[in-house]
Amino acid sequence: MIHSRRAGTAAVLACGSLLAWAASAAADPAVPAAREAELPPPDPAEEPGVARPRGEVPAPAELEVRGALIGRIQIVVQDIFDPTDPREDKALYRLANRLHVATKDSAVANQLLFAEGEPYRRQRMEETERLLRGRKYLNDAWVRAVAYDPSTNRVDVVVVVRDVWTLNPGASFGRQGGRNKSSFEIEDQNFLGRGKNISLGRKKDFDRTSTILQYDDPQLFGSWWQLNLDYADADDGSTKAINLAHPFYSLDTRWAAGVYAYDSVGNYTRFQEGQAVGAYRLDRQVFEAYFGRSPGLRDGATHRWYAGFRYDESRFGVLPGQPLAGPLPLDRKLAYPFVTWEYVEDAYRTDRNVDLIGRTEDLYFGTTLRATVGYAAGAFGADRSAWLLAASGTHGAQLTKRQRLFMSASASSRQEEGEMRDGVLKAEARYFFEFNAHHRSYASLSYSAREQPDADRQLLLGADEGLRGYPLRYQDGTSQALLTLEHRVFTDWYPFRLVRVGGAVFFDAGRTWGRSVTGAEPLGMLKDIGLGLRLGNNRSGLGNVLHVDLSYALDRRPGVDGLQLTIETKERF
Repeated sequence: MIHSRRAGTAAVLACGSLLAWAASAAADPAVPAAREAELPPPDPAEEPGVARPRGEVPAPAELEVRGALIGRIQIVVQDIFDPTDPREDKALYRLANRLHVATKDSAVANQLLFAEGEPYRRQRMEETERLLRGRKYLNDAWVRAVAYDPSTNRVDVVVVVRDVWTLNPGASFGRQGGRNKSSFEIEDQNFLGRGKNISLGRKKDFDRTSTILQYDDPQLFGSWWQLNLDYADADDGSTKAINLAHPFYSLDTRWAAGVYAYDSVGNYTRFQEGQAVGAYRLDRQVFEAYFGRSPGLRDGATHRWYAGFRYDESRFGVLPGQPLAGPLPLDRKLAYPFVTWEYVEDAYRTDRNVDLIGRTEDLYFGTTLRATVGYAAGAFGADRSAWLLAASGTHGAQLTKRQRLFMSASASSRQEEGEMRDGVLKAEARYFFEFNAHHRSYASLSYSAREQPDADRQLLLGADEGLRGYPLRYQDGTSQALLTLEHRVFTDWYPFRLVRVGGAVFFDAGRTWGRSVTGAEPLGMLKDIGLGLRLGNNRSGLGNVLHVDLSYALDRRPGVDGLQLTIETKERF
């Protein structure tokens, strides 16, 4: 049986300048709002209502050697603001806690990778923490053994999670590469505290204006099945998608299955030096079904096999009164069975102030490999015979105590009549050097290339790809490279206990090679420098890091402003 207790009452996070102003008025003068160091992670054993230790609790490795069984499991859902912290025990924050709909204990219990009566396994405890931290409606998670009874060889476990604000009733604005984007939406990433995501809104970006309805259920009816529904009605078409899947939700999961359907029609624009130069119509339908098997986690790694079928049809057309700026893409109908093999090592470590600010991060220091082979033919409904090949891999390495390197690469292509079509190669390396807890240097180098690309594929390089001093979708070609150098600063400044403050100075350099589908010639090496403000969002699930960047183009060209202001929310620093 799983026992539960709520850490305080339900909570709400009031966002924006009004809350900042009110919080400053309510703040205790003896506790400055700036330069506040965060309290260490809570000790679950000190939570009220949690079972008190009966003697010393053995270390996790010792519990496994003894063959200890899991006894009582307690769940503690902490509020957004901690009333036991004097800095957060304010009237406004207490009001917020009373209004917020807290995560239900059942939503947490359904995600545990262990149960009462099962053998204690440290790996499952740590993987449960990672799984819970991956939910946008939770800030952090801890799973700890808190009591051990040697007479029964049972160990009690407590699961502590901290809520974040998930309701987003309002408007948002962003600016990138000299262009604006905005949205008005009502979204709840933790509907009724059950971990469901419901969103209804209207968004305007660089391509279209859309009314969007989304529903994401990561645990359908409390199971490991996931349901994702998407509908968008845009000024140039519509999109409908449904995905029902039972994933390999843990490293020891033995099977997976899924069905995916996608139907979309819309206008797609071709760009040259940041300007729209042509467009075409695309009507696309995709259907995929698959089943996967795995022997589970063995010797620190798992192997997985998938078998499935995919149908992918794209039909293209001209838009009256608009230029194509290149050849009209040829219709494609690919229908093929496929087989996929996957290898994943269990090699994670936790840290802070790497890609996020002041939040626990699960860094991967292992190797993953994935390979897919499919064969399309007329017998399956395809309009051609082709082998479809894809491979990818990632690796993380702790080079020294202060240095880390994360690498990834992928390649895919179609083999038609003995020739490569739409070949794609991507590679990236990310390097970190830690001076101390507040200063890190970062470098990334990425490379992409296309061989015999389909005419609807543009390989673009601009502000949205990381060349921050230039317009969106600025360069085009058949291959590209981008270098980014940053010095990152992570401060202890935590204004109004809402956002953590960081900053960066950066240098970007990138270029493309090869003549693009629009006929544009490469522009050569382009470079920029800049300063950035980073606001770590630890109180809501509505984005991890807000970026405010001011960048300067070192290689000036006609139509490129000297300074570019970028405002956007990203998943990492």
